[in-house]
Amino acid sequence: MKNKHRTFCINNWKKYGLKCREGETYHKIYDKVMSYTNCELCHCEFTSEIKFQRCMDHDHQTGYYRKTLCRRCNASYMKAPQKLKVNNTSGHMFICNQKTKNKSGNYSFTWRYTRKINGELFRKGFKSKTKAIAYSFIMLLRHPLS
Repeated sequence: MKNKHRTFCINNWKKYGLKCREGETYHKIYDKVMSYTNCELCHCEFTSEIKFQRCMDHDHQTGYYRKTLCRRCNASYMKAPQKLKVNNTSGHMFICNQKTKNKSGNYSFTWRYTRKINGELFRKGFKSKTKAIAYSFIMLLRHPLS
């Protein structure tokens, strides 16, 4: 039963952008998260009640684990201006991959940068994940997160 829960949690965390630091593994993060009995912010005890369930909090820009929080604290802790999209496999906040079907029925895969800056939506597509990430960093240098 524990292995099923571990596998489910790790797959879910990967889906939502969790990345491991050097020397860290998903299993070590899982063990650390499960070792906590209380929220690291409000110190409430974790229970089965939804707002007091255990959550793994991670930085939405880097993808790295930060803290083990209750669901209530996780919903408000260091709110990111935009959260990672569900189909984001890049680990970067504003980049996701996209599958498009053209008129002839063929599929093409692109990486899309999407970010709202001062109310204006910026979108740009790339054939390479590397180019999309480089563009994202350039845009972050020009327009830092507030």
